[in-house]
Amino acid sequence: MSKSARVEIPLWASAFVIAALVLVEAGRSPDGAAHADQAVAGGAGFNMVTAKAGVDAEGQVQEVLYLIDGRDEILYVYEIPSTADRRIVFRAGVHLPTLFTAGRGG
Repeated sequence: MSKSARVEIPLWASAFVIAALVLVEAGRSPDGAAHADQAVAGGAGFNMVTAKAGVDAEGQVQEVLYLIDGRDEILYVYEIPSTADRRIVFRAGVHLPTLFTAGRGG
């Protein structure tokens, strides 16, 4: 297996997990819609928070999805470039203990 294939597998897996969590949690919303600035404490150690990131040139709201995998202690950051586009783009992933160690100056 090539190095690029090994890198892509976790990204695709996390994308499928995110999509499944978004669909399940959006179905639980009282009005059937998901809104920015909401937090969802999902099962199996996953927590999600959405936030508005700005407005693009066409006036579409851009959003960011933060997903915390509590079991593996990883923070994933996804961007939703345009609410009309319905795409979720992976932007970053970081191991939380490493992030907190760096934040403490270690």
